Amino acid sequence: MTTTTSGPRVVLVDDTADLRQLMRIALRRAGWDVVGEAGDGVQGIEVARAQTPDLVVLDLSMPVMDGLEALPQIRASCPDSTIVVMSGFGATQMTERALARGADGYLQKGAPLSEVVAYLEDALARRGSGAPAPVAGASAQGSVRSASSAASPAVEPAEPAEPARPGEIAELAPVALVELADEAELPVRWANATARALLGARVAPGSPLGRASDELAAFVSAHRVDPDTTVDVAIGELRVQATLRRGASSLLLYLDPTTADAAALRRAIATTAHEIRGPVAVICGAAETLDRAREEDLDQEVVLELTGSMSRQARILDGLTTDLLTTAQAQRGTLRIEPADVPLSRLAAAVLAGRYDAELLVTDERLVRADPRRVEQMLSNLLSNARKYGRPPIEVRVRPAGDRVALDVVDHGDGVPDGFRDQLFREFARAEGAPATGTGLGLHVVRTLAEAQGGTASYAPAPGGGAAFTVEFPAV
Repeated sequence: MTTTTSGPRVVLVDDTADLRQLMRIALRRAGWDVVGEAGDGVQGIEVARAQTPDLVVLDLSMPVMDGLEALPQIRASCPDSTIVVMSGFGATQMTERALARGADGYLQKGAPLSEVVAYLEDALARRGSGAPAPVAGASAQGSVRSASSAASPAVEPAEPAEPARPGEIAELAPVALVELADEAELPVRWANATARALLGARVAPGSPLGRASDELAAFVSAHRVDPDTTVDVAIGELRVQATLRRGASSLLLYLDPTTADAAALRRAIATTAHEIRGPVAVICGAAETLDRAREEDLDQEVVLELTGSMSRQARILDGLTTDLLTTAQAQRGTLRIEPADVPLSRLAAAVLAGRYDAELLVTDERLVRADPRRVEQMLSNLLSNARKYGRPPIEVRVRPAGDRVALDVVDHGDGVPDGFRDQLFREFARAEGAPATGTGLGLHVVRTLAEAQGGTASYAPAPGGGAAFTVEFPAV
């Protein structure tokens, strides 16, 4: 395969190495020059500052520092670069927050590679010509544009004379959504059907928010400059969960009157969809590239890289679906455990081999009574958790613990906040403000499986900083 690299200079910032590889192949085939890559926001800032590229493609959800936090710093150090953010989330508020912080466009993961490249070409051309940048979903109500709409982008003005009409999904959403003008009395610009049912005429366009609830108005006034804030507030005799988010030119207020369990379930569905979208995007993109190999001369090395990416991402999808199935089986009482006398150290070595960058330290070679498939699932979850929320080096230790054998996964990150430790192993639990997303099931599955095998799962701060998760199994 022959490519030229005299085109625009690009920096790719995404924590999924397989997705960066796929983007690199697609862009180089189009004649672009990928001059730098990074796996988190901190590295992205450094690479962008060093390379001053024509284009930065920036993922929003990353460990260490996410894309929204890195974006203003990249914009400050590369004022002439085109910055396009990319995420598995399609929510309009994410689009507006990215654009407000200096992005030139927004891509939703999963679009065909040819359309991704077309979108990036369009965004680069528009910034170079001084024309308004293509906006991927700038309205506050929910028409999210992904790369698939970039072929003939409809450029929207930055300050529309009137708020855009709400999309059907936002209008019928079970959560009340109110758009507010960022002005002194917080006048209502628009409210969806749930909000109108909840608050009635008090959310008519032009009405000050204080007419609906003094407590709501006080909450919004106190947090109007904050990026994301959630509290419980009173609306008459009803308590609701209120979340405030800033849009590009307005404030978005979400009111959830349902139970906490239902709200947690909805959030879990949304984040699970996000977690699935990334691997699906890589698999579909790799398949698209390999399909073109019939018409073009694709290097055998590239073919091997792409098939390797598909295999790795398929394993990630398998892990996600396995956790979902495990949780459902545990709830129904149908969880199957097939215990055997197994060497824990060998199981750990097999999981680490070629898949995780972690050191294995073994001081106990005793056999344990456990289900080897479930042990692999538990250790994979703990390693994935450490990679998302901790920092390297990551260590896996197999050590004696009395009549049990302990399996530790230790990272060197910031550890778990004190106020969240009691919730760590709960279903769908995720710490507020965590630097990466997740389904909220990984640690819950670890404890569920440990207890089903006569063991335990626990957390403790690691000596010297970081997190130490421990699973203990009965020794044979």
